[in-house]
Amino acid sequence: MNDQPEVLADGTPARLGRYRLVRPISTGGMARVFEGRRESLAGVQPRVAIKVILPHYAGNVPFQELFVNEARIGSILQHQNVVQIQDFDCEDGRYYLVMEYVDGITMRQVVSLSRRHGIPLSLDLVAEIGRQICEGLGHAHTAHADDGQPLNLVHRDIKPSNLMINPQGIVKVLDFGISKALFREEKDNAVRGTWGYMSPEQADGEPATAAADLFGLASVLYELASLAPLFPEKSGEKIHPLLAADEAARRGSRLGKEFRALSRILVRAFQRDPAARFVDADAMGRTLSDLVRDPVSTRDALIRLQKRLVELSKSDVQKRPASAVKPVKDASNTADAPVGGLPVAIGDARRPVPIPEPKASIVKPALPMVVDLRLVAVPLFFCVAVVVIAFTGWRLYQEQQDVSWTAPPAVQTVEEAKVNPAPDVAPNVP
Repeated sequence: MNDQPEVLADGTPARLGRYRLVRPISTGGMARVFEGRRESLAGVQPRVAIKVILPHYAGNVPFQELFVNEARIGSILQHQNVVQIQDFDCEDGRYYLVMEYVDGITMRQVVSLSRRHGIPLSLDLVAEIGRQICEGLGHAHTAHADDGQPLNLVHRDIKPSNLMINPQGIVKVLDFGISKALFREEKDNAVRGTWGYMSPEQADGEPATAAADLFGLASVLYELASLAPLFPEKSGEKIHPLLAADEAARRGSRLGKEFRALSRILVRAFQRDPAARFVDADAMGRTLSDLVRDPVSTRDALIRLQKRLVELSKSDVQKRPASAVKPVKDASNTADAPVGGLPVAIGDARRPVPIPEPKASIVKPALPMVVDLRLVAVPLFFCVAVVVIAFTGWRLYQEQQDVSWTAPPAVQTVEEAKVNPAPDVAPNVP
């Protein structure tokens, strides 16, 4: 009889406490998220998301501290726009964090699928998404510890892969793994965040306030509106000087005319000076809500968009050959991952080394096998007409050269006529 505990392919135990791991959902730098089941009485098994430290990082003390920090923060935050922490425990020296299971897609997938299938997002939808994120951030920024002391919490990693939308049209803020809070001590001049979404003060290693999250949110909203990243440059060496030169505000002002009202909001949130941005997330949320013409119909449109993109994602996965479907290696790039679950990016103890997000691949549709005859017939008709005209002109020219002709008689002067009179020509009478 084999008494060895069941383990998964990566060495993670198949059971952690009263939780059973079903399948991996996504993998970050030093942790992996699984779909799990909490085994209860009478066969009740609620679905949960379980974040587990990767086996080869299980003894990493700095990352354990990040993990504990995320659990402490998550246990305090209770808001519909923030993913809820349900449990935190340690099994045989392995920490694991139990969260609500969000059956939805990330904003990274929203951008990738919308761009791939030509589905533009309207101003109402982008504004509503931003408004909900502001609701979640506002709750986090003003959270208090159990003793009533303000946490001064800052997420510091607002990006598309850390934001999800569920089938009810609710946007969720994920992953407070590298967030800053009152009870967490840090070294100065450390760069924390993701290049392309971090604020100028984060890039300079300066202390980040709630205004840094508003800058990150503005970067996400720009990407949703344009279906392209604010900084396609990606590398910190290229982005850092652009941030210092206020390039973010300039790019935010160049959105199309249909997003002109949104551009004004983004330009303010992109200001290099944190004090010049919105006073807080609630203020930015109220400004975004003014762009939503009808909250009810916009929420319905958001639900329809989520459903449509989920179906497209599943269809894309089914169309690809099995060899082309690869496991998700980084939670920041979940555009091609099967829909369902909670792709959560993980804080990285190796930071301040930034980890840029890879570009989402764009799959071009195959060309149709049936050719429209009109595309061939019209050019062919013109080619034949040109050939006929040219041939006809050439034949007329040749016939003109072959005709024999007689020069007209020279005209005589009166004096020449008297000296050499013309002979009388008798009519040719038979």
